[in-house]
Amino acid sequence: MLMLPDPRREYAETSRGLPVARHKGYVLSRLGFGPDTEFTGFNDVVTIDPTFVDLDNLTDKTTIGVVHRWRRVEAVYAAMDSLPDNVRSIVSQHRNFMASGDPINTTLPGIVLSLERALVSAVPAWVAETDPLPALEHLLGIKLQTGPSLPPPDEIGEEEPVVSARSAHEYRLAKIRGASGRKFSSSIRAAYGNRCAFCGGVYGGVPAVRSGVDAAHILAWSKYDLDVVPNGISLCKLHHWAFDAALLVPAYEGTACTLRFTELATENFAPDTLAKLGVHQFVVPDEWLPADRSLWPSKKYLERLYADLAIEFAA
Repeated sequence: MLMLPDPRREYAETSRGLPVARHKGYVLSRLGFGPDTEFTGFNDVVTIDPTFVDLDNLTDKTTIGVVHRWRRVEAVYAAMDSLPDNVRSIVSQHRNFMASGDPINTTLPGIVLSLERALVSAVPAWVAETDPLPALEHLLGIKLQTGPSLPPPDEIGEEEPVVSARSAHEYRLAKIRGASGRKFSSSIRAAYGNRCAFCGGVYGGVPAVRSGVDAAHILAWSKYDLDVVPNGISLCKLHHWAFDAALLVPAYEGTACTLRFTELATENFAPDTLAKLGVHQFVVPDEWLPADRSLWPSKKYLERLYADLAIEFAA
């Protein structure tokens, strides 16, 4: 339906390496359910609101946002008159099948496979039987819009902490672009004196040398328009990565700001690696934070972050 190559059922028979989306080279390992999904007491009455799909092979994984991918397919439909005749006819078959409302059967993957093979002659550098959508966009001169491809973290669900963290990272990257983002970055660095709030290192303030700390948003996706200092934190590159990945996060214990590892960190990284990131329940010294306590990371925003990412703290 999303113009992806046909997957396998057996994980052990998938391919290795990138790209993951190859004909019979991956399994569809997970389907994310959105808030409009409904399961009734009858097996034949199920409404699914898909948000993302995970594609896995023996060595790699990729996550695809369903709405973002479908918009790309629709953009190809809209511009397909400019495609070579043989390619256009196959894209037209795909569009017509999707518009028909007919149940999915072997016809649809057959259409996609034909498209994958037709694109080899139309785009000489294209690898046969791989995802046809980027090749179609190349032929049509369609440039991908910048911005997140996954739904916001709070729409993904508590059962998907890894995908939620990946989504939050996409939305943070989108948020820092533009004039508002630049002002936010300057305000955060000034409030923290170019110091990383997680390790205390001062990595800025050197003339003609770019600052080594980043202004990290706490809540950054589009529904939160909060370019204010309490919605941010100054972090070095390593700790910015750890925070964006939801491995190490600030948390309040009383009036003290502490650092907490999450279960995602302790379940996936060795203790010696975690020790290089920090100490669980470490109390951040006041001097590592803004002098004005009202500019410290907002407890309210942090609690919203924990809920949206389904964060579970390590014991």
